[in-house]
Amino acid sequence: MKTVVENPRSVLHAVAPMGMGTAQVESLISYLCRVAVSHSTSVTALAGLVTRSMGSDFEAAFDWRDRSLSGVGASARAWAGGLSALTGVAGLDATTLLPWAEVFAPRGLFRKGAARWCPECFREDRDEGRLPYFRLAWDLKVVAVCERHGTPLSCACSECGREHVRHRAAYVVPGWCTGCGAFLGERAAAIEATPEALWIASEIGKLLRVQSALMQPAHLAPLQAAITQLVARMDGGNAAAFGARIGVAKSTVHCWIQGKTAITLEAALRIAAKMGLPLVSLALGDLEGWVPPKEVTQLNLDLELGSRGREQPARVFDWLKVREKLLAFAERAEPLSLAEAARRLGIDPSYLYLRANKEARIVGARWAEHVKLRGEENRARAREEVQAMCDKLRGEGRALNLRELQSRMSREDLAGAKHLFDVLRDIRDEPGSGPG
Repeated sequence: MKTVVENPRSVLHAVAPMGMGTAQVESLISYLCRVAVSHSTSVTALAGLVTRSMGSDFEAAFDWRDRSLSGVGASARAWAGGLSALTGVAGLDATTLLPWAEVFAPRGLFRKGAARWCPECFREDRDEGRLPYFRLAWDLKVVAVCERHGTPLSCACSECGREHVRHRAAYVVPGWCTGCGAFLGERAAAIEATPEALWIASEIGKLLRVQSALMQPAHLAPLQAAITQLVARMDGGNAAAFGARIGVAKSTVHCWIQGKTAITLEAALRIAAKMGLPLVSLALGDLEGWVPPKEVTQLNLDLELGSRGREQPARVFDWLKVREKLLAFAERAEPLSLAEAARRLGIDPSYLYLRANKEARIVGARWAEHVKLRGEENRARAREEVQAMCDKLRGEGRALNLRELQSRMSREDLAGAKHLFDVLRDIRDEPGSGPG
């Protein structure tokens, strides 16, 4: 009988991500840690469940502590999609930089070394009755201060003085040191933030506010068109002169304008500063209302510059139609796996969980029920085969044991009888079965 579950129950608690639609948006690593806390388990154990549930979408040796979990690559997409599938919470790509995957190159996005935090944010979370959480902005290499409080980020516990204590452990409670257990919201020595650091934090904050509301990921073509206009209006189309403004070679400017080249976040910030243009407007290719600045605010941005090639631009999907097609797949007499549904739609399965979560889980639940029933039928059929062979062996006066079955039956038939030894024991224990 065909059954379609209208809203399948989630495997994990449907924990709501924090700070969505704000500069204080939670990172995916933080979300993973909070889901683990919700289940009173270790993050390591939860990460193992995610990897097993999503199968080949993950690398077995992938370390969840790697901050690229919140980046723009395949790992971020797989983990965001996996957690969306298991929690039933859609849109977890907004806890990563995936909405900007086509625009910003992965090189230099995240800071190497000890993970950082803002003590003021942790204390504010606790005082307002929230479980403290890690902000996505804290892990970006270019961000050195808190956008909300304007204070430099910390990377060492004020109590034990150790670094790598934010989440480098099996058990993590965001906001508390994994080394000594002290609260990480204690005030550190006051250090004045530079104007450059404050400006960068503000621009990144504007970028993060926008990303959860994007209907489609940002695309490279509008950015290229915007840079082309900037070169034309600032320097009459002279790429060499424009490059001199930014501090790059003429060839780099050509790479930004032509081909399939994503720009580094550092280079985008440098362009935004020199052009008097918000970073988010540049990333979206939106120059409406922009006029060439007469005087450029001088900021000493100590940033790396560069770019990275992209293999192909992202596709634009009509998610309403995608959801309708997924529901149609779920209604089929012969169910489809979500992987097959994704292949027919030409969409990565992780994106289906992120953008059409409910419908994707309906397809997955229908397939799981189909696989379960098919397995039960196969096992019942295999047991009948074993029963028939046992009856034949009895008629020949032979013993009922594994050796005799293995010599008479194919491997396929034997493999279908789950727990073959138990099946054989049950048959031998049946009344009137005779001696084994």
